[in-house]
Amino acid sequence: MARGTNQWLVEPGDVIRLRTWLTTDQSGDLPVNERGQVLVPNVGRLTVVGLSPAAVEVQIVRAYSGRIDSSRVEVTFLRPVSVVGGVKTAGVQLADPSASVLSLISRAGGPIRAGGDLRAFLLRVGETTHEISTADRVSDLGIRSTDQLYVQDPPFVIRNQAAIQSVFEILNFLSTSVTIFFLVRRS
Repeated sequence: MARGTNQWLVEPGDVIRLRTWLTTDQSGDLPVNERGQVLVPNVGRLTVVGLSPAAVEVQIVRAYSGRIDSSRVEVTFLRPVSVVGGVKTAGVQLADPSASVLSLISRAGGPIRAGGDLRAFLLRVGETTHEISTADRVSDLGIRSTDQLYVQDPPFVIRNQAAIQSVFEILNFLSTSVTIFFLVRRS
């Protein structure tokens, strides 16, 4: 998948976080419904599906013109992303386009077990699963609201490397001790 080539277009399931300064009763998280519409307080329904976040922001600011100074309207776009697998608190995280995969993993409580390289995979219905970098941004991956971010739990050997090393050293010590014992006994 080419990085940085995906333009984020609003789709059903996205959330528009609207903050109107000095008129907080019109602020809140506005979900985009299955028809691609969002219900904006004191404005009504706006069809936003398929539009870029910038175009939706213009549409909302324009709808408030004459009632609220445009400099007092802040619009943030969030996409729900399911973070599953080897994380402490699997579930849906709301991600803005600039969020990294690592930040989503952190919001999900971080990896269940420390150790090893943190590996993440993008699961998309009808497509091949592929590994992604924890440094990738949500917008660069073209993440959809139906996608899942799977975090791989480190393998047993990686998680237990210190314990395995200790057992190996004990066995090595015992083997050496037994060898010395038999050599001394033969003499």
